[in-house]
Amino acid sequence: MKSKVVQSALFGLAIGDALGVPVEFQSRVYLTQNPVEEMKGYGTHNQSVGTWSDDSSLTFCLAESLCNGYNLDDIAQKFLKWYNADLWTPHGKVFDIGIATSKAINKIANGTDPVLCGGNNETDNGNGSLMRILPMLFYLRNEDNLQVIFEKVEEVSSITHAHFRSVFACFIYIVYGLELLKGCDKKAAYQNMKGTVKKFITQNAFEPKEINLFERILQRDIANVPEHEIYSSGYVLHSLEASLWCVLTTQNYKDAVLKAVNLGEDTDTTAAIAGGLAGLIYGFESIPQEWMNVLVKRTEIENLCEQLDQAFMSKQKYSVSAIKESDEFFFFWEHQVPEDGILTKSCLTQWWDAPFIVDQVNYRTAEHWMMSKKAELFNDDIVLNKILAATSPEEVKKLGRQVKNYDEAMWLENRYHIVKEGNFHKFSQNQELREFLIRTGEKVLAEASPVDLIWGIGLAEDHQDATIPEKWKGLNLLGFALMEVRDEMKLSDLHVDF
Repeated sequence: MKSKVVQSALFGLAIGDALGVPVEFQSRVYLTQNPVEEMKGYGTHNQSVGTWSDDSSLTFCLAESLCNGYNLDDIAQKFLKWYNADLWTPHGKVFDIGIATSKAINKIANGTDPVLCGGNNETDNGNGSLMRILPMLFYLRNEDNLQVIFEKVEEVSSITHAHFRSVFACFIYIVYGLELLKGCDKKAAYQNMKGTVKKFITQNAFEPKEINLFERILQRDIANVPEHEIYSSGYVLHSLEASLWCVLTTQNYKDAVLKAVNLGEDTDTTAAIAGGLAGLIYGFESIPQEWMNVLVKRTEIENLCEQLDQAFMSKQKYSVSAIKESDEFFFFWEHQVPEDGILTKSCLTQWWDAPFIVDQVNYRTAEHWMMSKKAELFNDDIVLNKILAATSPEEVKKLGRQVKNYDEAMWLENRYHIVKEGNFHKFSQNQELREFLIRTGEKVLAEASPVDLIWGIGLAEDHQDATIPEKWKGLNLLGFALMEVRDEMKLSDLHVDF
């Protein structure tokens, strides 16, 4: 997972949206001859540069509502406030709204139950719910039950779009996004998503004719479809296919969103949907600064991102206060590799020699990853290069203490998720380690270090209080991060190939 993940997603979506607004409805032929290459203004809707549309507006409404919990009535009322130009408009007025969304919001205004407001006919399959579903990623990030994920996505989609096709498109998008949140690269995330969704299909009695419509995504590789067979209308299936195709066939954020815009037709929505994913894939820093500088209401969006981050991303799934004495514990600490080469619980430590590769960079240990990301976080390229070249984790740990421009608050905010992501890569790329981790079952993983009050429990394994969490002296952050990784490994083991 990249740093500033919420900002990456929401700004990624809004920038894509704003790039597409001036040329919405333009044909692919026209945009081939006059391609969008930079942020522009006016055009189709006569809006100033950096203006975003209903795609971003409704995304922000959903995000703001989720900050205070999951409440369908509140989500619907925020949509209504936007419709009345009282919330999340770029310039105090609504200039672009889909027919299905407009009809649904009128039903909301008349007091209809939110989940009954969306159209459920086959003709009601525009992209109006797919374009705004992105914030559900953060609400659902720790949910292991796919049925619950589907049901929540269905409810939120149904406020404006209730047909199965629209719901299922949103579901696929969210499952792919959840794989990205785990730290998978875009291609691995795509394969994992396909396995997860196909397994889910076998467990439910969905209409085959509806499922078959998603064949190019689920049974084939959408990235291999030629451009002339990728469509970019406002039809939800076209939008899902086009957005996935754009992110899978490009190598950076800028190229992904520009490719989406230049497909033509529903330019803003295709680029918004693709942009949210591209932001997650490449990170906040990948979004061109010159585009960020002209984005309307940037400060307000930043504040919203901070609220959403605090609501969901800053939370650990496990904590000392939630562990009981009655739980079964699995202690680890020593870093030595046995001479006979047999795998032991030492493999759970940060110092275990288990190389993995991320974005073409080789990390010898999880400690190398952690300290590299620390150096990256504070823009210390000199120490970063030394860390990557270091041969021992002990040397790496010392180098990590030399990082310049260190900010304690920023490190505290990012350290847990950095370590969790590194261990996800470590265990997912080393099958023997993965199997070892999963075999720990439901046990509480605890680093029994008597000296580490942050990553360990601050007690030795044989200490009388080691199995009494309330008496631990340390936070056990490494143990809890490994437990989250274990949960994700178990969930990914549900993937099947068809």
